[in-house]
Amino acid sequence: MMATTAIKAQETTTIEGSNNATLLQVAGNYLYYGDQVMTKKECVNFLATRDQAAYKTFKSGLQCYNAGWGLVGAGLGIDLLGSILIAYAPVKDSSAMLYSGVTCIGLGAAAILASIPTIFIGYARLNNGIDMFNMNQAKSIPQAYWTLQGSQDGIGLALHF
Repeated sequence: MMATTAIKAQETTTIEGSNNATLLQVAGNYLYYGDQVMTKKECVNFLATRDQAAYKTFKSGLQCYNAGWGLVGAGLGIDLLGSILIAYAPVKDSSAMLYSGVTCIGLGAAAILASIPTIFIGYARLNNGIDMFNMNQAKSIPQAYWTLQGSQDGIGLALHF
């Protein structure tokens, strides 16, 4: 609640007639672009129309991130199945159900372990896509620079902005 309030309190100010670029900001599961609030899925469509390189990176990151959470869900489901097989294995001649339950628990644990790097790789790609967009936005801001120019009266410094 406090983080949401702090984010809503931030204001982006732009000078009328200037070419100030607005950057994407991440806060939890939402992304902010000026006053516009987006989910990660909405951000994919947003980036598709504005920056293709950032779009591809962000989209692959979102797919990897979602696949990682899918592995977590599948692993937990398989672990639950293994636990049920072990719990309801008959006392006499329980080797088939017991071994099946242990195998299910092992496969579920493997799926959960595989999800950890998958989620982190997806999260890193999401952030890289946002950083690519923000760097391209920052490049579009005109920068002030000095040049040495000659004129009818001589040589002088000129400030361009």
